Amino acid sequence: MSLSVDQFQQIVANENAFIIDTRDEALFLEGYVPNSIHFKPEIIHQAAALGLLSFEQPLVFVGDNDNEKIAIAYFEKLGFSHIKGWLDGGFAAWRNADKRYDLIIEVEADELAMDIPFDEFLMVLDIRTEEQYDAGHLKDAIHIPLLDFADPGSMSELDEHFNIYLISQDGQTNTLAASILKRQGIHNIRVVKQGWEDILLLKDRFTIELTKKNKSVDNTDAI
Repeated sequence: MSLSVDQFQQIVANENAFIIDTRDEALFLEGYVPNSIHFKPEIIHQAAALGLLSFEQPLVFVGDNDNEKIAIAYFEKLGFSHIKGWLDGGFAAWRNADKRYDLIIEVEADELAMDIPFDEFLMVLDIRTEEQYDAGHLKDAIHIPLLDFADPGSMSELDEHFNIYLISQDGQTNTLAASILKRQGIHNIRVVKQGWEDILLLKDRFTIELTKKNKSVDNTDAI
């Protein structure tokens, strides 16, 4: 069902509906309805696996080029039956109605390299799998795999006074992870464009460690 901005806002407020944004990553970075989670259609299977939703959770969607309907069909196939509809006109309609919106800051890997020596509150948050993290990670990085994001206890090390730089494997899950954190009240986040793949291109500017037998060893040359 197509929803006007007012209908969409009322459902979110009155029914505690979960907002799923299915737009392209670049568009989502520029702005989104507050508390939305970014589920790109091509990685929606990963998003569904996170366990953020119950089957009784009311859902509303924001998309463009009808991709929200692809997402709706996927969630219906999974068994979600409380789908309330999608925002007519998408995010553009929300902005044109002068509604408050949020955004996510994206940075290049070289900006992270420049900030690390000078920012005492900088935290690198690595969201890759354990296997990927063990094969190489930035020194002092905090490791919380994306699949653990639904567990509130996994967020205990994160605090708003940190300047959090989020690293995925290739940038594909940056906005999904960042939007989950923001929905949980952690807003001081930057995502590293292209993630670990870009860091490896600049590996001479970083201290990279391997993890072997639960011990970290400085081994930049091995990467």
